[in-house]
Amino acid sequence: MPHPLQAPVKKAAIAAGAATATLLTALYANTRYGVSYDINQLLSEKAFRKRMDERVRALGDDVSLYHMMQLAEPQAEALWFEGRGWTYAELILESSRLASVFHHHGVSSGDVVAIFTSNSPEMVLSLVAVSKLGAIPALINTSLQRQTLQHCLDIANAKILVCTPDLAPAIADLASVSQPPPTLSLSLSSFSPLQLTAEVCAAVGIIQVRYEDLANPMATSVPLPTKRLLKDVGALVYTSGTSGKPKAVAVKNFLLVLVSTPTTIDAKNRKTYLPLRTYSCLPLFHATALFAGLYYVTGVSGTFCLARKFSASRFSSQLVESRATRMLYVGELCRYLVSAPPSPADRAHKCIVALGNGLNREVWLKLTHRFGIPEIREVYRSTEGIAKFDNTTIRSEGGAGMVGFAGPIKCYAEDDVFLVKFDPTTEAPYRDPTTGFCVHASADEPGEAIGRVRSMAFYNEYYNNPEATKLKLIFDVFEKGDLFQRTGDLLVRQKSGWIRFHDRSGDTFRWKGENVSAGEVREHIGQLPNVQDCSVYAVKLEGYDGQAGAATITLADTSQEAEFVDHLYSRLRSGGLTAYQLPKLVRFRSMIEMTATFKQSNVALKSLSWDPAVTRDQTDSTYWLNGEQYSKIDSAAWSLIETGKAKL
Repeated sequence: MPHPLQAPVKKAAIAAGAATATLLTALYANTRYGVSYDINQLLSEKAFRKRMDERVRALGDDVSLYHMMQLAEPQAEALWFEGRGWTYAELILESSRLASVFHHHGVSSGDVVAIFTSNSPEMVLSLVAVSKLGAIPALINTSLQRQTLQHCLDIANAKILVCTPDLAPAIADLASVSQPPPTLSLSLSSFSPLQLTAEVCAAVGIIQVRYEDLANPMATSVPLPTKRLLKDVGALVYTSGTSGKPKAVAVKNFLLVLVSTPTTIDAKNRKTYLPLRTYSCLPLFHATALFAGLYYVTGVSGTFCLARKFSASRFSSQLVESRATRMLYVGELCRYLVSAPPSPADRAHKCIVALGNGLNREVWLKLTHRFGIPEIREVYRSTEGIAKFDNTTIRSEGGAGMVGFAGPIKCYAEDDVFLVKFDPTTEAPYRDPTTGFCVHASADEPGEAIGRVRSMAFYNEYYNNPEATKLKLIFDVFEKGDLFQRTGDLLVRQKSGWIRFHDRSGDTFRWKGENVSAGEVREHIGQLPNVQDCSVYAVKLEGYDGQAGAATITLADTSQEAEFVDHLYSRLRSGGLTAYQLPKLVRFRSMIEMTATFKQSNVALKSLSWDPAVTRDQTDSTYWLNGEQYSKIDSAAWSLIETGKAKL
């Protein structure tokens, strides 16, 4: 006869075994497919939408930066600049005084005000003042001059132009060949007096505005717009112009509310992340500094720690001095940081989060190791873009260099952002010849990121440029009548679920009938020892089909150039590059030119000559792929190349 406890014990053992099997299955599924990460993402997005709805209700019919500051904690520090701080109450008061000055010069609701200012309190006050009036700030790249500067001003059709004294000479120079709008030069606290004479200022229409002019304002009361809605334009932010002349993105207030809403990770972990102090040395006309810096910080009543400009040698000390808990970056900025000589201040800061975009795995790991920043938040965005990804894996090296994650649950639930097969011949999303619709990219296959346009009322179109706006749109993607926005970016969703940036669609070129990804080649070169920076692009050579790949490389130790060249071919081949992917031309340069928004200027690199008759007076050294080695480009070699006789 069985013992009376035998049956229950047996059942318990079976139940325990089943529970263990279930747990192991769940753990396997989570490890293999990232189930918990998918679920957390979906719950995070749901919570974010709720907070944004609350923010929209709080702003009501006055959706503006000025009103956002009114809703912030009045006595909290809003702005920090070179050791001085301003509370939200102080910013509101001084920006109101500046708004009265702008109004005195004819600015009213709906007007555009061109903001051509260096990073400074003057720039922040200008943005808030323009916002109070219901006018639209057009943020002009401060590196622009003459024709390109006038091009941006023409797009904006600005009522007035606001500059800082350091940039007034550029306006005076522009006035010698064109007619800029009436200009106010602001010197409120951060600049030396204007260096231009009164006669020059009068001749070109520059009016100096000093702090004393705000201390005794005409009146702080100005007529305010009756309504500023989500669908109204809140700012003009210009594209970088790396692929042509800059275009102005008409940023709707809807996006400005979205970027000012606290993220779920910050809202759920207030003791860790708030109060927030965000340090930015990026130019404030750059979307990352404007959105993730000024607007987001205002949305959480935090402190925006603004640096005048980027300095690799002073970065660590400025981060310490600002007491920042977060820093903003773009990938190339971080590459400069990790290449700079170490500083005792590198780990003396309080920064726990670095947030930005364009950070590859190699620099990512170097940044966290050297500066001891435990958390990287890599976000995939563009100023006008709808498609977006976030990598907030926190302290995980597995996600280093990735822009996001999408496991099977996230992919199943996703209805707005997709990767679709790309046709490099047409440079457009591939369409199934039978259905005429686009096709989802497979795992590990590069696909163009597209984002669903749900309402054109909130769409960030190009200002006064309907043709360019239409080129970004793609119709009838998965069914008749749907509408998406193209990014022009090729991304890859790996089988693991991780998503990585692959290339710009225009950076894929054909050589000998094969498609070559400039981004992939750059990644291989960037991983080689002694490489400080690298740019890969295509050049057209007479006598050859397609476009030849060219690489410009900056070495950390230039004395090792000969040794580097000797091993370049073998290292690239052993690293996985095919023969057709190898750069046919290689240039060594002391530095690679960057735009003001820290993007490589391939336009400038493509314009450089490879002819030794031209380059012999330059410090650059140039090489060509001569069989299985790279050789110096001399006159004999160049003769073979330009006549199409070199077997590249």
